[in-house]
Amino acid sequence: MDLFSYTQQWIKGELLEGKLVLAFAISTALLGVVFWKFGSTPTAKALLIPLLVVGAIYTAVGTTLITSNAKYNTTFTAEYKENPTAFAEKEKARVEGFQYQYVISKAVATVCFVLTLLIFWFSKSYTGQGIGIGVTYFGLVGLVVDYFSQQRAEAYYERILQFING
Repeated sequence: MDLFSYTQQWIKGELLEGKLVLAFAISTALLGVVFWKFGSTPTAKALLIPLLVVGAIYTAVGTTLITSNAKYNTTFTAEYKENPTAFAEKEKARVEGFQYQYVISKAVATVCFVLTLLIFWFSKSYTGQGIGIGVTYFGLVGLVVDYFSQQRAEAYYERILQFING
């Protein structure tokens, strides 16, 4: 398989991830409404706003993944056909350029989990605990999304290096 086939494979993975994140976001917002509407406990009612916020954030993430990778799909074809070596070098720099985001994602998730523990230890407020659950949900989903994204990026980066090194 040539480098461009791996590039297409990477883009398809990113598009799928964007669609899954968007579906998750919509489901999360709907889940918040369901808890609020049909929940019988104060904590269930308190989940509305945190889950709507998480749903809104991940809607933006999913939409961005879909639109940016759809754009890449068209520009990459022209760039690769024009000069495969220059395309590979540009892709190498681009992939190296976003690796720091995975470290940030893990740090944010860690902070989310610690914050949730603190909220549950020190707050008896239903709203606070609902926010804690929303924060944990946000961190967990971020870890899952970036776990698969990082694996795809590492595999793609190896293929780029193989192409460059012959």
